[in-house]
Amino acid sequence: MEPRTIEQIPTKQKKHSPAFRIIRGVLIFITLLLVTGAGIFGYKILAAGNSISTANQTFFGQLGDLLFKSGNQLKGEKEGRINILLIAIGGEGHEGANLADTIMIASIEPKEKKVALLSIPRDLYVQVPNQQVYSKINAVHAYGESEKKDGGPALLKQKIEEITGLKIHYFARIDFTAFKKIVDAVGGVNIHIANGFFDYWHKIAFPTGTETMNGDRALAYARARFVNGPEGGDFKRTARQQQMLVAIRDKVFSVHTALDFNAMNGIFSSLSEDIRTDLQIWEMKRFFELARQINSSDFRSDIMSTGPNGILKGDTVVLGGVPASVLKTRTGDFSEVQALAQNMFSESIGKVIEEQPTSVPVENINANGDIIPNISPSPSPNTSAAPSSASLPTVEVRNGTSTNGLAKKIATKLESQGYKVVATANANSKSVSKTIVYAPKVTQADDAQKIASSLNASAATDIPTSEAKTNADILVILGSDAAQ
Repeated sequence: MEPRTIEQIPTKQKKHSPAFRIIRGVLIFITLLLVTGAGIFGYKILAAGNSISTANQTFFGQLGDLLFKSGNQLKGEKEGRINILLIAIGGEGHEGANLADTIMIASIEPKEKKVALLSIPRDLYVQVPNQQVYSKINAVHAYGESEKKDGGPALLKQKIEEITGLKIHYFARIDFTAFKKIVDAVGGVNIHIANGFFDYWHKIAFPTGTETMNGDRALAYARARFVNGPEGGDFKRTARQQQMLVAIRDKVFSVHTALDFNAMNGIFSSLSEDIRTDLQIWEMKRFFELARQINSSDFRSDIMSTGPNGILKGDTVVLGGVPASVLKTRTGDFSEVQALAQNMFSESIGKVIEEQPTSVPVENINANGDIIPNISPSPSPNTSAAPSSASLPTVEVRNGTSTNGLAKKIATKLESQGYKVVATANANSKSVSKTIVYAPKVTQADDAQKIASSLNASAATDIPTSEAKTNADILVILGSDAAQ
């Protein structure tokens, strides 16, 4: 018999049990799934980052930077302080879509791993950069957007640098849609409410205690402004926004969220046209690394306010031909604002909210949003008891049109809402075009705003000199818009 070559010698095949083959197949499938998932997830991160960044760079250019610039430092990091301008706008589908609803500076000390937040009141009266126009600072962003798409943050950034004296290294802008999506993607945020309150604009109660808020409720909480009692006013609203920002940060960086693929996928899926930033992708990664190392206990916050210890004061100016309430600096310049901004990390700088408490009562409101007068509301989680209609301000209504009976008609409407109309009369002029609700007393400003909202009108403080004085708390001068 001829000898066989090696190739002709049969090898002994090792046989595996059916169970082993099934387990091996499952492991191979899981491995392929993880590799594919990681690839898709990585692509989503890159695609989302490239979508929201205003940096003039291609996708692959940003990818290259992410791979080869990971050791680089952010702007301001070498100097020990990074300043980021945070902007929130209503966005598409909201009235005043490009007005800045929130303006906040987040300063990071990377070595000390600390963050300080400084909120800029949206009613701060400023000159629009490069124009002989004055407005509230929230409109500066809208001016920039009217000049070119995504031009709002750059113009607002320029103004913030001017009034604070800080170098603003980056900006990040989010609209209401993206905000809600992110909150929902992480499974809601945990908010502790020390003092329960009722937001009569959105008709939502926020009871005392801790709750997990979804996107819609978190947005309403952050925007709540027309509130009765110590939680009312724009400065308290600003404090809630700072609280919400820290809560979202805690949830995003929590271990549970970091290990939840669906949550992280939802976050990056929501980063599209609803968010803009001038951070490049590698800078986003570095910023993410820094933010993750900071504990919530190392956050401090400051708010510019009015009152004896504040640096701002209230005033009334004419904007767009209509009287408007604004905030101006106490000194007439921005020196105190700059001192506050420069010393945000100083222990001597504290958050002082001196805003005049609102006098707007918490009425009983039915399912249609109408106020039910003279009925004590059933116990609710917002406050212990609602004031009676007797505590509402008195109102005088004057007809500034040639429409007969208009003052009486509007007076009847206000009375149905619980207000005590003490007089109706004709205004000095019969050619008033826009209805304005005047509140000479600062404590009645929110009541005037509420009445103005119900009439689709504007609110102001100083009664025109052409009009006779009123004995009522609030004076309503009706224009032709009310007749329509």
